[in-house]
Amino acid sequence: MNMAFLARASSVAAFLLVVMPAQAQIRTDKGTDVSQSCEQGLTIPAPYGESDLKGNAKFPAYCKCFMSKFEVRAEKAAKYMQANPGKAPPGTLEQSNAEELEMRNSCRKQFGLPQVVLPK
Repeated sequence: MNMAFLARASSVAAFLLVVMPAQAQIRTDKGTDVSQSCEQGLTIPAPYGESDLKGNAKFPAYCKCFMSKFEVRAEKAAKYMQANPGKAPPGTLEQSNAEELEMRNSCRKQFGLPQVVLPK
């Protein structure tokens, strides 16, 4: 069950990796709160989602932090895919998941939020 859920979450992340840069940039340029893009994570149970932060006053700031890191990663991937049509950016699914976990925990630490610990 956990592996299937993780694979599904990774598929969603991969999809967002491709489409998020333009959306995030538009929202940022308009000054709109980018936490709206992050709210979907509140519906995904911890530790794979952000449901443990539901109702936390620091959630919007956390989302802004995470989305800025996610946008940088997505732009890098988009540039790679433009330069290498038909090829996914290098790295394994496990490496991508570990990078995303590091981004989440980095932002959580910045705002004094609990760290995400994945089950082994």
